[in-house]
Amino acid sequence: MSSSQEEYSSDEESIYDSNESHKSKVLLGFADGPITEDDQPILEDTFIGGQPIWLHPESKPKEDYLICDRCGKKLALLLQAFSPLDGALYDRVLYIFGCKNGQCAKQKGSVKAIRGINKSDEVAKRIKEELDGIKVKEMEDKLKSEQSKKLNDELTKNLFNKDTSGNNPFGGSNPFAKNDNPFSSGSSNPFANAKEAKTTNASTKTPQSYAEVAKTAPKSPKRESQKLQGDLPQYNGSFVYVDSEKFRNDKDEDAQLAKYKHLIEENDAPEEGASSKRRGSSSSAVLDPQTTKISNMLDDKYFENFSSTVKHNPGQVLRYDLNGKPLLYNGKDDVAKAFLTSSGQPNIPRPGYNPSSERRFELQLMPKAIMDLEGLDRENVDIKDILNGMSWGTIIVCTDVEDYIREEDLDENKVGYVQEWCGVQWEESA
Repeated sequence: MSSSQEEYSSDEESIYDSNESHKSKVLLGFADGPITEDDQPILEDTFIGGQPIWLHPESKPKEDYLICDRCGKKLALLLQAFSPLDGALYDRVLYIFGCKNGQCAKQKGSVKAIRGINKSDEVAKRIKEELDGIKVKEMEDKLKSEQSKKLNDELTKNLFNKDTSGNNPFGGSNPFAKNDNPFSSGSSNPFANAKEAKTTNASTKTPQSYAEVAKTAPKSPKRESQKLQGDLPQYNGSFVYVDSEKFRNDKDEDAQLAKYKHLIEENDAPEEGASSKRRGSSSSAVLDPQTTKISNMLDDKYFENFSSTVKHNPGQVLRYDLNGKPLLYNGKDDVAKAFLTSSGQPNIPRPGYNPSSERRFELQLMPKAIMDLEGLDRENVDIKDILNGMSWGTIIVCTDVEDYIREEDLDENKVGYVQEWCGVQWEESA
């Protein structure tokens, strides 16, 4: 299967910068195999499109969380991300929903983010057992390392001792050949991914979970009852796999934008018989609105940074950086102003359900997701799907730093959902 993951194959590692200063703590999500009738996601998967999986089959969010505030129609799932916090004894999922009505673009309440948690005793017990298992595994690995080092020291010491007996220090039985080694690779790993990677290169490297905090995420058995069948309108579904952000060794940071330079030069050139430049003139906007749009975007250093960053990993549909900073699509709209403050601290509304707390950046959905959700990379795409499609540059989600949900908002299954802050940076109109 051809996908953006090919850029991470072991044969191409050399194209990425190995300099420590260029390493990123950001985790990127890439569209993997499609969701099909025979290959359905489970709660612990991260995916785009399709139908949401709730934390309990009988526990769903409030209806108004899933309704467009403008047209009143049901929203479609854009992203479901299984994102447990390190050490938390409950399951945690983030959802992003959007309206499929093209007329609702740029309207408040047409895109929503929901955080859901499951604090049931069964979930807490399962996670605790698995966290205890992680500690045992770490102790075993440490003991194995210490034993190997001690034995290596003994062997090395013998190399430099004069052996008058004529014995070969490397002869005899292999101390590592025992089949009763409790640390052998044959031991089962209770934290292995529940779903095998669907790409060919995934088999050549250790699969990575959705987020850094979830790389040892507990897995529960697949239950068909978890899926919500046909309840909401939907986009094409794709599984998402996660890898660390890498930067290519490109010498020209503006390589991705080079193809637009001639448009900018033409836009800056004086019109024949006129002293004014074309940029900003109403006639040029009418004659070539796309050129004006590109020119305006390139004037924005934040868009330039967005483009130059994304070009290293153009297939990314998701960026995850808990407590980090979003990659702004532009520096001009209200969303940008919320993050570009004089104090350096984002001006994000406090959660109404926990007014004494604050919100932090957690993840953002990237424009490549639009192609995967709407199937624009497929053959025979209807032009109407493109014209009436999504028009955002990025969707930014900030969540409560305390990850709080009031007890009264938890149902009988100990499941609760709250609406989190969601900032959408839309494509500029020509």
